[in-house]
Order: sequence, then structure tokens, then C-alpha cells
Amino acid sequence: MNPVRASFSRSGDFLYLTRRRLIMPRKKLTGNSGNRYVEDASMKELDQIRAPLYRELEKLSKDSSYQRGKESHLCCTRKYNQMRISPVEARSIARAFRKDPRLRGRLPAVLERLEKALEGLSDNGERQSFDCPLLENSKCMVHGVAKPIGCLAWHPRQYSDPEGEYGFTPRGWTAFAARDRLNDKYHGGDWKLRVIPLWLKRVFSRELKHRPKSADSANQGDGTGPGGRRRRRR
Repeated sequence: MNPVRASFSRSGDFLYLTRRRLIMPRKKLTGNSGNRYVEDASMKELDQIRAPLYRELEKLSKDSSYQRGKESHLCCTRKYNQMRISPVEARSIARAFRKDPRLRGRLPAVLERLEKALEGLSDNGERQSFDCPLLENSKCMVHGVAKPIGCLAWHPRQYSDPEGEYGFTPRGWTAFAARDRLNDKYHGGDWKLRVIPLWLKRVFSRELKHRPKSADSANQGDGTGPGGRRRRRR
């Protein structure tokens, strides 16, 4: 039911009771509101953005020449990986771990890898090299449920040849634009892309805070920065 407001208008010497619709200000949709409806809506829209990329990836995987002789997980390792994600994508990953018992059971191992990855990173929006904490047994743990747009859209052919075919397809660039609009809608215009570990640190802050520290979990970074020039990835 739409609320109405009673008001009076004057015509000559008579007063007329009129009814006009009361326009309520629309609540700003933000990812931090805690509103389950808002989060469900943002996740549904993100799934719609990802769907064409899943179909494209499935089609490419059936091409016998695609990544022939290459290990698909290499792009998730520090040597090649500078992938950044948005806050909505990060919330999608956290949601997958909290809803899926299988993933939830593996979260302690993910958090341990996350802490190691964070040791070599600066907390900013720049591209930085890292081993993805979501890579386990050479596979992406969230491939079918919460894979980031950039990971779905990135299609490396050759990793060692600088003249090789790298990049994003037109569907990938379309998905990036849609993802950015989605984040603007739910987070306003001040959100940032960050490398995956930096956003995971934020969405798993509570779990990291209460995680028991293992004896060998601290100070195990290699102490070296990324060497050489790396191809820029979104």
C-alpha cells in the first residue's frame, strides 16, 4: 500500500481536500547495510553477469587447441597473478564459504594461505603479485560458485611467450563494465578494486581475528618483492 498525504487547495472561497501520493525516499543500497534482501539481490545480479562467461569458458574448454599442454592453475600463482576483485565479488566468495559445508570445512587452510599471501602485499588498490589463497590442489575452490569476473574472463594461451595470446574477450570487457555498475549501485562510488587477498582480509576479518595461530604461520614470507615486469591484469 502506498502512503498518501492529505492536503488542502484553495479555489476561490472554497477549500478542497485533496490526496497526493507521498513519495518516500529510496533507501540507498549498500553492501554494508546488513540487509539480507540487499545482499541476495546483489548476489543474484552478480550471477547474471557471470553466466555468459561460464558459458564462454565451457565452450573454450571443449576446443582441443585451447591451452594445449598448459596447466590452467598457473595463472593463479604468484609468477603470473595480479588479479583484482571488487567488494561485491569478495562478498560472493565469503558467502560461498559460509553457506557450503564443504568449503566451510576448508576455510582454516584458506585463512592460513591468506595470511601468508598478505605478508608480501601493501594494503592499496595497486596490482601486486600473489599466490591465490583459493587455489587448492591445483584447482580454484570457488570455480563453480563464486569465481571472480576477471578470473572467468582471463584467457591465457601461452605463459612464457611474450608474443603469445593473452587477454579478455569482448564478453569479458562487457562483464567488467556491468560489475563496476553493480558495485556503484550497492557501494556508492568510493569502492576500490584490490588484489584478491586484500579483499578476502576484509570479508573474513572476523574469522582471521579468531583463528588460532599455528607455530609456523608467522614470518614465512620470502622477503622478496616481485621481480621483473609482469603483464598487467585487471
